[in-house]
Amino acid sequence: MPKILDEAVKRIKAKGGAVNPYAAAVSTLQKSGSLKKGTLKPTKQGVARGQMTRAEREAHPPRR
Repeated sequence: MPKILDEAVKRIKAKGGAVNPYAAAVSTLQKSGSLKKGTLKPTKQGVARGQMTRAEREAHPPRR
């Protein structure tokens, strides 16, 4: 699993908001362009964001 997906699942589980945190994380990351649509493969942007710390990701939101 891509690092960015692991981190997203951890955050969702910590909040306790979603019934299926894995599906919620995949959906969100695909919409933001960090994962390729219909797969779990990261895009170039997803690889770069996965290598950032949480603080760095917050300081540099993805381009829309």
